[in-house]
Amino acid sequence: MKLVLLLIEKIMSLTEQILSQIPGNPLEGLRRVAQIWQQLRENKTPIPQTVKTEAQSLGNCDWNIVICGGTLGILIGATLTKKGWRVALLERGILKGRIQEWNISRKELETFIELNLLSSEELETAIATEYNPARISSPDRPEILVKDALNIGVDPVYLLETLKQRFLEAGGQLFEHTAYTAATIHPDGLNIHTINGQSFTTRLLLDAKGHFSPIVQQARQGKKPDGICLVVGTCATGHPKNHTGDIFASFTPIQNQFDTLSVPSGQRGCQ
Repeated sequence: MKLVLLLIEKIMSLTEQILSQIPGNPLEGLRRVAQIWQQLRENKTPIPQTVKTEAQSLGNCDWNIVICGGTLGILIGATLTKKGWRVALLERGILKGRIQEWNISRKELETFIELNLLSSEELETAIATEYNPARISSPDRPEILVKDALNIGVDPVYLLETLKQRFLEAGGQLFEHTAYTAATIHPDGLNIHTINGQSFTTRLLLDAKGHFSPIVQQARQGKKPDGICLVVGTCATGHPKNHTGDIFASFTPIQNQFDTLSVPSGQRGCQ
């Protein structure tokens, strides 16, 4: 047993050494995830108090809509701006896509053409990989092969940069390095406060920051998610072209518990 513990300690030490040399510091990211996971298990998730109400009216607002969270918000913002709304998009860092693939179905992707956000040529350029069918599998269950569902991998770097230009061309305003910190709800709108001291008055706030948004956490009041799925994948080149892929492939039983993980394993590589 002592030998096993020493071996684990050695592996962890080597892992930390390797990860600490990778740009972007993924080791700190893993430590933050471990901390969040521990808080969920122990029912110690902090509950932010960033949203409050006030009876006094705002009067005129600078924006029709303020969107917090650029990665998903740019999809909504570009559409609303082209429809004539005054939209401000707040992003805590630089708005850009990560080098990975987003999965989508072609029918869903063609919505960008219908909304006049992408041309047919741009849509094809945004597609990094395409395959059929896609697999759903878990232990002791027969595999399910599904056609035309989540079988396209989109290049988010190209997609977000293209939509960013559409958003700006249509009159939208992007505020980078401008993270949300608090919001005051008035009878006729909201006042949004940011980390760099800016203030945005708007009729509507759209929160596109996801589950870990302080707004979401305040609304949930510490309630655990219904389930958690940790995704493991890879970005690889140099392998033969794949003709199939996974929607969800787990090597452990799928259980809605916090002591069992279902970890999907991606089988296709990002080109």
